[in-house]
Amino acid sequence: MHPEDIKSTLRKTGTTASVLARGLGVSHQAVSCVIRGRHRSLRIARRICEVTGLSPDTAWPGRYPEFRFNPIRFQTASFKEVA
Repeated sequence: MHPEDIKSTLRKTGTTASVLARGLGVSHQAVSCVIRGRHRSLRIARRICEVTGLSPDTAWPGRYPEFRFNPIRFQTASFKEVA
């Protein structure tokens, strides 16, 4: 999946990479690098998938085989920013 598709899916859910980064306690550059596929982070990728509802194999084909053994449970409620 193209990085812009992942970012647009994030925006459709009402959040951004910066908001996601704040919730995870990481920089927005770290989230951006994971979205673009430059770096791997199971924690960031898992959160992106939980918020967007995308499967890891759809977003990053073959990049995160660990999710096959420990699948993601998707949120039923919408993502809310922590103040």
